Amino acid sequence: MPSEDTIYIKLDYMEALKTRRSLLSSQLSALKIAKRIEQYKNLRFQELGLKSNLNGKFKDIKSNIRRLQLTLPSGKLPKVIQKEKERVKTAEKSSERVSRIRQQSDIESQLSEIQRRLEELQGQNI
Repeated sequence: MPSEDTIYIKLDYMEALKTRRSLLSSQLSALKIAKRIEQYKNLRFQELGLKSNLNGKFKDIKSNIRRLQLTLPSGKLPKVIQKEKERVKTAEKSSERVSRIRQQSDIESQLSEIQRRLEELQGQNI
């Protein structure tokens, strides 16, 4: 026996059919989404396993490199090559400084341009 709170709405046949199709379509979409989520979880699990495997191989390679560095004799570079390396390092440092200065001056020029525009706008509003 229906309760007093239950409300019935009469639908014609076409409306009921359309609603049923819509409901089934929604259920189908929800199931497809659930399937995709499960596939995504499986792929993420595989990815985690592959990353773990790769990390282990990197650790092996790192330990092999350390072992090689300890067993191989260390060679001394001629003074000419050492001076050339030092010159290259100082050139790189100076180029980095120049680029930082250029960036700062570029920012400063942009700031001054914005301030100039603001002054022009304020002059127009008065």
